[in-house]
Amino acid sequence: MQLEHVDPIAAAEEASLVLREAWPPPALHYTADYLRWQLGFPGPAPKAVLAREGGEPAGFIGVAPRRFRFRGAVSAGYVLSFVSVRPKFQGQGLASRLYSELLAGLRGSGLPIVVFVEARSAPAQRVLFKAVEAAELSMKRLATCQNHGFVPRASAAPTQAVARPAGVDDVLAAIAACGDERVLWSAPDAAQLEHSLRDPRSRRLLLVEEAGRAVGAAAVFLSEIATARGFDRVATLDALFLPEPTADRLAAVLRATSEAFAGQATAPVVSAPNLAIVPPDQRRPAGARATDATFDAFVVHPDDGPWRDAEATNLEVV
Repeated sequence: MQLEHVDPIAAAEEASLVLREAWPPPALHYTADYLRWQLGFPGPAPKAVLAREGGEPAGFIGVAPRRFRFRGAVSAGYVLSFVSVRPKFQGQGLASRLYSELLAGLRGSGLPIVVFVEARSAPAQRVLFKAVEAAELSMKRLATCQNHGFVPRASAAPTQAVARPAGVDDVLAAIAACGDERVLWSAPDAAQLEHSLRDPRSRRLLLVEEAGRAVGAAAVFLSEIATARGFDRVATLDALFLPEPTADRLAAVLRATSEAFAGQATAPVVSAPNLAIVPPDQRRPAGARATDATFDAFVVHPDDGPWRDAEATNLEVV
């Protein structure tokens, strides 16, 4: 088995093959175009490791650049994802080798990394923990990200807040207002927001307003899910920017998300993978219902990393 550091954009076709075979339906549809977009965000150079056996792709892992703000300080960093091994190569410790190879290469960058791992997958978490220790990095657990579903109800009372489609400049101003010092905020700049709108799937930016003033923002997209019978397209709340969350404001975002892709979504439900910045007692009154999909979020960084005291993140689950 050979492990090679690759240009993730150039390796997108091979990575797509690995990911689509590694995750049985229902799973995100990992097209090569999606991977090129996800790994092509402006910022530090993306990194990836591809494993091959006899020239055949066997496993893949990568990090994509992101921009963050914590306690007023902005810093570049990465989100680690796409850890995958094709079924016929599983059971050989390849995932562990992929993690170790990637993290060893990233240690010299000094950049912190956010990682999401399925909460119910103890083996996947052990692999990550051992690789972090081997790379002599530190790790901090953040608040768990539990997916929530939302189905709009015709009988629901109107909200005082409204969420409407918006441009990059309005959303940037709302993002800049996010200041909760417990939260590691996703803080995309104009270049990253403009790139996000080039998502090969449908994507929108929303501005949340209440009593005539901006109180938050959100990014929403139409997720493409591979199933045993084809593809489902589900309206999804990607990243939520609410400096002062309330049930009413969350409800306004969820309703706007359900309306954003009228005629395109194949299911009436809205998926919200990360509501960690919203207090639990505000989620149900907003109409959000917890599902079984849960991800643990971690910050991986050098010992002097800038995010050691963060408790939660609003970064999209990648």
